[in-house]
Amino acid sequence: MRKNTTRSAVLAATAALALVGGGVANAAGSAESSSGSSGSLSSSEGSSGSSGSSGSSTGSSAAPGTPYEFQNWDTCQLDLVYDDAIGGTCMTVIIRDGNMRIGNLDVAVPDGSLMIAGGVTGEQVFVPAADDGKFGVYANPITVPGGAFGAASAENFGPTAIQATVEAVALPDVDPYNLAVQLPVRLKLSNPLLGDNCYIGSAATPINLSLALVDSAGPAEWIATNGPDLPGAVWPQAPHTATDFAVPGASGCGPLGSLNWAVNLRAGLPSAGAGNSLSTTSAVYNVAGWELDEYLNTPTP
Repeated sequence: MRKNTTRSAVLAATAALALVGGGVANAAGSAESSSGSSGSLSSSEGSSGSSGSSGSSTGSSAAPGTPYEFQNWDTCQLDLVYDDAIGGTCMTVIIRDGNMRIGNLDVAVPDGSLMIAGGVTGEQVFVPAADDGKFGVYANPITVPGGAFGAASAENFGPTAIQATVEAVALPDVDPYNLAVQLPVRLKLSNPLLGDNCYIGSAATPINLSLALVDSAGPAEWIATNGPDLPGAVWPQAPHTATDFAVPGASGCGPLGSLNWAVNLRAGLPSAGAGNSLSTTSAVYNVAGWELDEYLNTPTP
């Protein structure tokens, strides 16, 4: 009975976290390839889940900008997520595809550009993969289409090329029973002229993504069917959407914010919300806490 009840809670929490994954990826924007990563977790993780009980192992390092892929359950702090009395589940969300429109920008979301990793307790509290200030959200910097001038020739030219990185500014508020998620994020813009403190959104005035699952998460399959030999299930094509969210103007761009106006002009900001939209398809991995606990603590024959 305990396992059946826990599985029901797992499915509900998984669907909600899938919504988080969809929204964040859209906020991130698009790129064919780029360098660097906003998170301390590597884009390609190493071991097969042997450290899942602590969440302290974040896998082997990978080349900057490598698309994120699910490798193991090392990104779940199982001792904080799972309680035998109330359950809990470990989750990883990988963005597979999507599209975003904010202000004047309309960009595609590339496969593996963003990962959300952690778990949800039996009390529906999200626990991030690590206590590193990233709130469980890890993204590769992406190239802003058209660069500073909105022209293809400006995308990869140093002075006019712009890189954007999505950063969560707080933990997501997950409501698995109503399939709703609130996720506050900001976008960091990088360019030689913009400096290192140029943002769209902030902790005080974030981009608040209110996300909903489209119809259903689709069919699920066991992770071991087409992936590593690990416990748990995956929804490989879970669709999500959010609409009409407000996007604040830029701040901190250029010396003393002297280029805020240029960023706002290029992106069409601030934008009150009408017409802003984001949609994604995500691969959502989950495993019940009790199941992972048994897997990690059962002696190998």
